[in-house]
Amino acid sequence: MTNKRAKGTSPSKHSESFKKTILPNGLRIVAEKIPHVRSVSFGVWVDVGSRDEKLEKNGISHFAEHMVFKGTKTRSAQQIAQSLESVGGHLNAFTSREQTCYYAKVLDENLPQAVEIIADILRNSVLREEDVKKEKKVILEEIKDVADSPAEMIHDLFALSLWSNHSLGYPVMGRAKSVSGFSRTDLVSFMRHNYSPRRIVVAASGNLEHQRLIRDIETLFPFGTDRGRSLQRSSPRTAKNVRFKRKKTAQAHLCLGFPSFPFSDPGRPALSVLNNIVGAGMSSRLFQKVREEKSLVYTIYSYIDFYQDTGILGIYYATSERQIRQALSLVIEELENLKAGKLSESELTGAKNQLKGQLMLGLESTSNRMHRIAKHELLVGRFISLDESLNLIDGVTIEDVIAVANRVLDQERCCLAGLGPVNRGSLNGLSWFK
Repeated sequence: MTNKRAKGTSPSKHSESFKKTILPNGLRIVAEKIPHVRSVSFGVWVDVGSRDEKLEKNGISHFAEHMVFKGTKTRSAQQIAQSLESVGGHLNAFTSREQTCYYAKVLDENLPQAVEIIADILRNSVLREEDVKKEKKVILEEIKDVADSPAEMIHDLFALSLWSNHSLGYPVMGRAKSVSGFSRTDLVSFMRHNYSPRRIVVAASGNLEHQRLIRDIETLFPFGTDRGRSLQRSSPRTAKNVRFKRKKTAQAHLCLGFPSFPFSDPGRPALSVLNNIVGAGMSSRLFQKVREEKSLVYTIYSYIDFYQDTGILGIYYATSERQIRQALSLVIEELENLKAGKLSESELTGAKNQLKGQLMLGLESTSNRMHRIAKHELLVGRFISLDESLNLIDGVTIEDVIAVANRVLDQERCCLAGLGPVNRGSLNGLSWFK
């Protein structure tokens, strides 16, 4: 590790509790001190995910995430598993379309131990060939598990429908064919090229001391000069698409959605409010209309996801085969109502209050706070305080929601995925799918 002085250790102008440091090799550290709690959530975020893979290597980001837990030069897999559980904490990881995150939640006194454990698995994993062979079987079972769960599998099918041949549409876990072909050489090459300082954000939230955290990271993460390749992502193009997969299930599972825009877009607060109005809760339009009033579904909800250069607004529901078209017709009707401006001040106020409440309640968790500051750094490169977030929500007007509805809910870019007893005949008579 170079001895050059770290940059950016002063507090953020938005919050005395938040600090950001950039080490000379480019590794970023973002941390939020919360002195009234006894826990710390710590995460190492690598800016690589399934969208950065070639088709023949689809799933390797997720495979690497699994493999680092299989043993290091000084710890067995069992010792890694016991390392933090033995002091009441936990250690885990996940892979998404754009990032891989290794994280721990521990008592504040055990933060140095959590940092050391994650540093060890990321820098010293032995990646034994026999473990590669064994873990292939585990992940192939994981893929089968999703295939047996239509409520999960439909989202992979929807991503394929929305992003077509772009890597954003690849399943995060990969495909059986690609996973079966992975070798130790593939993993070593992948991690050498992608697990580099400029691609890493270290985030922590809880009862911590920022300077102590920096010293631990400088000592335990001696990456040296960054020789990793730069991140180059191609933006996807989307067009109207319908994709159905016949499967013997008791219900038809459907996902309707639209490409939206990245987290940095000024329309994000209005889209978040729109999502709450459409289907983010029991008081939402779709829950009240499709489930409570018409009794066509048990589960229906909408959701939003943001990526570096695009986003998603999606709607999921499951229903019996004979009710597919009726339920979909009601969904489309509510979307058209919003585009036409059918929205009252009281409904807008309720959605904004719901969104603010969700945000504030979520921030009672150090894990959520760690996740939030990491995503802010990765997606916009700065900290967004709670006050700023609340002010952005408060500033959303009826006109803003209607404008973003017309911008995003475009039937010419609408994509639909269906899984189960569903076919094109289920769409007969629906104007959006003529």
